[in-house]
Amino acid sequence: MRVIIVLTLVLLSCAEQKSEEIMVDATASEIVQKVASFEGEKPVLVNFWATWCIPCVEEFPYIMELKEKYDDEFELIFVSGDFSEAKEEAKEFMKTQGVNFTTYYKVGNDNEFISTISDTWSGALPYTVIYARNGSVSAEWEGKQEFEIFESELLKALNEG
Repeated sequence: MRVIIVLTLVLLSCAEQKSEEIMVDATASEIVQKVASFEGEKPVLVNFWATWCIPCVEEFPYIMELKEKYDDEFELIFVSGDFSEAKEEAKEFMKTQGVNFTTYYKVGNDNEFISTISDTWSGALPYTVIYARNGSVSAEWEGKQEFEIFESELLKALNEG
């Protein structure tokens, strides 16, 4: 009985740690690998954002609404480009937005990070990429978009293949 109680406490502790692991450091190569891990399974929406970026903050709820509406039909990956001194602020912002899944914090050289993610991305935030189920880029854009654009482009990716 004591073993069961200990195992239960360990599992609960691990579950709590996992749910609090909102922001994991990641290089561009690790983000690319994460996206590739869903190839053949489902589309992936990746949003690069920062708390200091007003348009990023404004469009964040749109993306979360898509997550709620289409849930497991696509994978959502947020990548924070916040400065290191604002990392905790970014985590808190994500919690207030209802993010309860693992997201990422950009690490590494900015230029290398940007060019590894996309040949067409200037580095401006927000930046969104939607990958089709086959791993190809279905849509990408810099700057804030309205909910309808996010949904329309996501639906295209969901209906491809």
